[in-house]
Amino acid sequence: MVMIDYNVSDRWSADDPDWLKSLVSSLDRHHGVSTVLPLTVIVEDVLEWLELASGVDAWKKAANRTSLRLDLDESIGVLGASLRTHISAPLAQFQATFSQLDASPATVLTQPPGARTTPIWTNATTAAKDLLEALAADEAVRASWDDLVATAQDRALEGREYRPIAELLFEQLNRRGLSAEWTFRDLVSIVAFGRGPNDCPIGQTTVPLEERLAIARTHVSTPATVEPIVVWLGYQGRVFPHLSAGRVSFIDAHWAVPNAEPEGQNFEHKAELWELVQGGCLFKVAKLVDEESDVDFLVRVDLGKTTAAGALDRAVRIVNTILNVSIHSSGGIRPHLAQHGLLRSGQTRSSSFTLSRRETGFLDDYHGADITTRAIEKHGPRIALALAREELPRFLAAALEVQTTADYPFSRDMALRKPSEADISGVIPLSDRVVQHIAAYAALAPNKLFDMLGERWPHARWLTDVQRAVQMCLLDSGDRRELRNELAREWYTNDPSRPWILLAADRSTQLLSLCRIESERAWIRRILASVNDFTKYSALIKYYTDEGATLEARRRRVRNALAHGNPVTFAVVESVRGYAEFLSGSALNLALESYVEGTRPAAALAKRTDEFTAMQAGQDAASYWRNHLTAKASSESGS
Repeated sequence: MVMIDYNVSDRWSADDPDWLKSLVSSLDRHHGVSTVLPLTVIVEDVLEWLELASGVDAWKKAANRTSLRLDLDESIGVLGASLRTHISAPLAQFQATFSQLDASPATVLTQPPGARTTPIWTNATTAAKDLLEALAADEAVRASWDDLVATAQDRALEGREYRPIAELLFEQLNRRGLSAEWTFRDLVSIVAFGRGPNDCPIGQTTVPLEERLAIARTHVSTPATVEPIVVWLGYQGRVFPHLSAGRVSFIDAHWAVPNAEPEGQNFEHKAELWELVQGGCLFKVAKLVDEESDVDFLVRVDLGKTTAAGALDRAVRIVNTILNVSIHSSGGIRPHLAQHGLLRSGQTRSSSFTLSRRETGFLDDYHGADITTRAIEKHGPRIALALAREELPRFLAAALEVQTTADYPFSRDMALRKPSEADISGVIPLSDRVVQHIAAYAALAPNKLFDMLGERWPHARWLTDVQRAVQMCLLDSGDRRELRNELAREWYTNDPSRPWILLAADRSTQLLSLCRIESERAWIRRILASVNDFTKYSALIKYYTDEGATLEARRRRVRNALAHGNPVTFAVVESVRGYAEFLSGSALNLALESYVEGTRPAAALAKRTDEFTAMQAGQDAASYWRNHLTAKASSESGS
C-alpha cells in the first residue's frame, strides 16, 4: 500500500483533533508489523494443524501445543473491547475445544489426520471454522473499526496498541474477498479528506467529522461484489497445447492476439481478449522475424461468479495444478508466467504490463517445451474437468505441492544447476510428507499406506529393470545398426503396436545380440528371460522384496536423522532417494487418478493391476499380455 505521508500530516483542518490524525496514520503499514499474530492467522494455523499435521512430533509433542496456546493467548489478549464482545460465544467455544484437545491422552493426540473423526477432533475443527466465519462477518469488521477508532482516541496509550488491531482488520478484509490494501487507502481518503472512495477532488472538503467516521464505518463493512470473474494469464515458453476443458482454455497467443481484432477470424472468447489487448500494451506478440513476443501462449480461467480479490492467485493455482500434474507425470519444462489481465463482468479491471524475468533453464528448450505440450494435452483435460467438478481436496493439494517442491531441483528448468546435497537430502522428508498427506486423504494410517506402497515395490522394480535391460542393449549397435534402429523405433515410438514388454519377450535373443556391455550380459539375459519364465520372475521378486524391506528400514532411519539432526552420511541418504521417490510418486499418482475418476482413494491405493494379479497367480508376463490381446481382439470383433 502506498500512502503519502504529507497527505495525512500537513493538510489537516485546524478543527481536526490529533486523535483523528493518529487514526489515519494507523492505517499505514509501512512502519513495521507487530509480532503478535492476528487472531485470524493463528486460528487458521491451528485449523491447518487440526487437518494436516501428522506424526509423533505434531500434536503429541507438548512443546507444539504450548506454542499454539501461547500464540492464541497473545492474539486474544490484544483484541479490542468491541470485537471481543461480538465474538465472545464462538471464541469461548473454540478455547474450550482447544483446551479439551490439549489435555487429551496420547492415544488421541497420535491419531493420523485421516482418522481424526472422534468428537474431540471434529469439535475443535468445527469451532475453529465457526470462529473464522464470525471474524469475517460484517458486524465483526465494524467492531474492529470501532476498536481502532477507540484506540486512536485514547491518548494515554503509549504501546502502539493500535497496531495489532489494524493488522487484524487488514486480515479480516482479505478473508472477506476484498483488497485490504485498497480498502485501507479508501479509509484514509474518507477520514482524512472527507471524500468518497471513488471521488478524486483536489484539496480539503468540509465534510463533518461525524459524517466521515460514519461513511468509513459503512465502507469498511461493505461486502465484496460478487460478479463474473475471468482471468487471462500470459506465459512465455514454446508450449502450445490444444486444451479447452472445464473452466480452463489454453490458446496460442501468436494466432489469437492478432485475430482478436474485429476484422480477425472468429474464435471462442474473442471479445474478452480484444477487451484486454486493444490498447496494445498487454500480451504483445511479435509481428516481424527479429522481434520477440512478450507472451507465447495464453490461459483463460473462468472463476465464475465470485469476488475479485485474490482472483489472480486462484487462477494461477488452477493452472499450476494442471502443470504440476502434467510435468510430474511426464516431465518437461515449466512455462513462465509473464503477464495477466482480469475481467470483471466483461470489463478490464486490472492487468500487468511489466514482464518478469525468465527462470533458470536451457534457452529455447524446444524439446522440453514439446514434452510439456504433450503432457498437458494428455493429462490436462481430465484434471481440468475434475477441477470444474470440485476443488482439489485439501490433502491431495498439499501432497501435490510438496511433491512439486521435491521434484523442482531435478527438473529441466534447473538443468543448468547441479542438484546439491541439500536438494537430494530434502527428497527424503518431503516424500515422506507426500505419503502422510495421501494417507490422510484416503483415511488410512500412514504406516498402513507405507506398507501398501512397499508391497508394490518388487513388481515395479522388476518392470523398471526389464526396461533398463532393453535400453542397455540399444545403447550402441556396433556394425548392426540396421537391427538396432529397427528395435529402437519400436521401443521409443509414441504409438506402439503392442505392449512394450512383448518386445522384450519376443525379441530378447536379438536384443542380447546387440549388447556391447559385456559386464552386464549375464544380468540382462536373466532379466529378459524372466519375462517368459515365471520361475525366474519369482526368484527376482523374492530378491526385490528383501531389498524393499532393507530400503524401507533405511529410509525411516534417514528420515528421522534428517528431521532430528542425528548423524547420517550423504552416501546413505542418496541410496534411498530412488525408493523414497517411488513411494511418494506412487501414492500421489494413484490418489490423483482416484480424484479424476471420482473413486474412493483407499480403494484406488489398494487396487492392483490385472498384470500383477495374473503374475501373482503363476502366469508369466508374456503369456498374460498375449492372452489379454487375444481376448481384446475377440471382444472387438464380436461387438
